[in-house]
Amino acid sequence: MVIEGNSLGVTIRITALRPALIEHAELTLIRKVNYTYGRGNIYGGVFPARERTTELLTTVTVQAPGAIPAGQTRVLSGSLSIPTDGPASVRGDLIDVGWSVRCVLHAAGGQIIKRERLIDVQSWGQTSATDIGHPPVGEHLGQVALEFIALSSRVLEPGTPLTGVLRVRPRDEISTRGVRVQLVRCEEVWGGPGQVADPDASESEGYRHAEAVTAAVVVGPAGMLTPGTVVDLPFTVETPAGLPAPSLSIGNLHVRWEIRAVVDLPLRLDPRLSLDLLAVTASRQPSDSGRPGALDTD
Repeated sequence: MVIEGNSLGVTIRITALRPALIEHAELTLIRKVNYTYGRGNIYGGVFPARERTTELLTTVTVQAPGAIPAGQTRVLSGSLSIPTDGPASVRGDLIDVGWSVRCVLHAAGGQIIKRERLIDVQSWGQTSATDIGHPPVGEHLGQVALEFIALSSRVLEPGTPLTGVLRVRPRDEISTRGVRVQLVRCEEVWGGPGQVADPDASESEGYRHAEAVTAAVVVGPAGMLTPGTVVDLPFTVETPAGLPAPSLSIGNLHVRWEIRAVVDLPLRLDPRLSLDLLAVTASRQPSDSGRPGALDTD
């Protein structure tokens, strides 16, 4: 794994099964972006379409080993810089971004040997740094008010639990099936090729939205809530050790993370309160991020 903006050291071991002459060797950094968007047809319908792009970001030449006797091994080394001007690794329902390193060897006689290895590019989520300044968003709060009165952090880090306190203030007497706090990944695609990336385009044909609950905890049992009372519910939400995506906002591709409180009501819309987080997939502090990554392959 490697953090965006850092360098990746690459080591290749070549073992000759028979005498070989390697005349040229190169390394290429590749990024593949796949996403789902909406596409209209002549009948007015909209169907999901998939866009796929492959970018050859950089290629470096490494010193070729020349002649290799049968049974012997040679080691090649090189370095690739990971850019910061595009998405890091993402594994989502709508958006998938994969990175890889390809080694190409040109042998005598025109033979070309290729090997490719996937890599994980981690991110500090800086394209969405303003997410932690967004106010909470409530829905269906006519009967009950919700408030996060304490939260350990609005930066979501792999394997670091979120702790806090949810305050519940009933306005009416209501029967609940419980109160829960969730960690939610929200993906948005604002459009596809030839479509305008419009942040207010949720009704446009190209727009797609998907949500996934990655962790949840029940913080309040089923029962009656009485108006005039205040209920403070402490919670701890476990964060997955490997987040599938950082917070992301690049062009038409967007990934948000939020902590969401939900009051489960029978036969009615559930009151809920959502607060945006900044998700990072990098596992070290920025002051330590200068350490290069490494890839070792045969």
